[in-house]
Amino acid sequence: MVAPQHSRSGSETVPYDAAPYDSAREDIPVTDDLVVPNRTDTDPAGRGSAPKLTRDAIGEILRAGKHLLVQGAMGLHVSDGLAGKVAAAKSARFVTAGTVSGVGKTPELLRRELRRARAEAPGGYVGVNLMAAINHLDFERLARTALVEGVSFIVQGAGISREVIRWCHDAGTPFAGIVSSGRLAAMYEKWGADFLVAEGAEAGGHIGDIELPLASLVEDVRSHSSLPVVAAGGIDASDVAAYLAQGVAGVQLSTRFIACRDGDAHPAFKTMHLGKGADDVVVITSCVKGMKARAVRNAFTDALAAGDHFPPRSKAWFFGKDGYGGRTKACIECLGTGLCKCRASDFHESFCITDALLRAAILGDTVRGLFYTGQSVTRIPEGTVQELKTVQELVLELDRLLEDGSHRTHALSAASASP
Repeated sequence: MVAPQHSRSGSETVPYDAAPYDSAREDIPVTDDLVVPNRTDTDPAGRGSAPKLTRDAIGEILRAGKHLLVQGAMGLHVSDGLAGKVAAAKSARFVTAGTVSGVGKTPELLRRELRRARAEAPGGYVGVNLMAAINHLDFERLARTALVEGVSFIVQGAGISREVIRWCHDAGTPFAGIVSSGRLAAMYEKWGADFLVAEGAEAGGHIGDIELPLASLVEDVRSHSSLPVVAAGGIDASDVAAYLAQGVAGVQLSTRFIACRDGDAHPAFKTMHLGKGADDVVVITSCVKGMKARAVRNAFTDALAAGDHFPPRSKAWFFGKDGYGGRTKACIECLGTGLCKCRASDFHESFCITDALLRAAILGDTVRGLFYTGQSVTRIPEGTVQELKTVQELVLELDRLLEDGSHRTHALSAASASP
């Protein structure tokens, strides 16, 4: 049993074994009243096409005196319901872009979420985020679904796939690579990417072996590539002006948009992002290739740190009796061959990432769920879900911060120039 721990922020970490369930191995029952997005209700007539976020389009945005504000996709279904809201948000200083996470979705679910976002933001930029580390068959199905749906861009990280760049080129869809070094940025430019997302060590979720703080990474990436760069990873509204001053084309916010009134994430997921201090954020060893990953500390992360392992359980409660992509066993083989530590150990090590992420996002299980987050979670000002702002309110707040900073800069310049 993991002993209860207390953080400096005063929040208590409930021990894993104190969970209100009979067993840590208990499957989640399949019930008709559990509301999960596991049904296909997509209207074929809903397929359209979003404008393309090409390198030239980004250049036009910058020449107009604006920058990009991108909503980063996070986790399994955590950021669902946000892309359309962000893409539709009005701003005096930004052109906004929403991103739908393809990870953990069936093609039908991805199609539905994309059409939902486009319906909420006609003419807005709506893209898709994919991880190269997922099962290759799923990766291709999701990528081709996104391309057929006419997305604004595909952004890809957690590995490198030159195939998806070729698919994007063939479909006339912009590709963006998530990069952690100037060297990788140069490679993506050579391969024909339209823009780059420089994701620093303060990001949420999988961060690999990134050591550079974001400001240093942005400098490294811009020195190796002429492509437009979007700064990402642990960014708070108060940081934005500094990154724009470095010459980036825009910024990406993920954690802040999750902690808002909009979106489908369980209220408990949002609550887990509030009132956090430095001791409430941990870096775990993920089952995905043993990569480092940042999350909110809870009983589950404490149990992982203590060496506990969590084999996969049935996911019929979420995906239905036909399983995920026809795979009905407890392990749905969500990751590429040889990339899952849990599966490679015959389920005697690590944990099932799909179980942990679904418990967090869909069930709001604060004990057994895994709550990925960026380091900026410690700077979210609201204390309760009821106090959270909408996407539009967050964007307007960012506008005001930049406007106030601009006024202060002009005032200081005028003062220094006066005799």
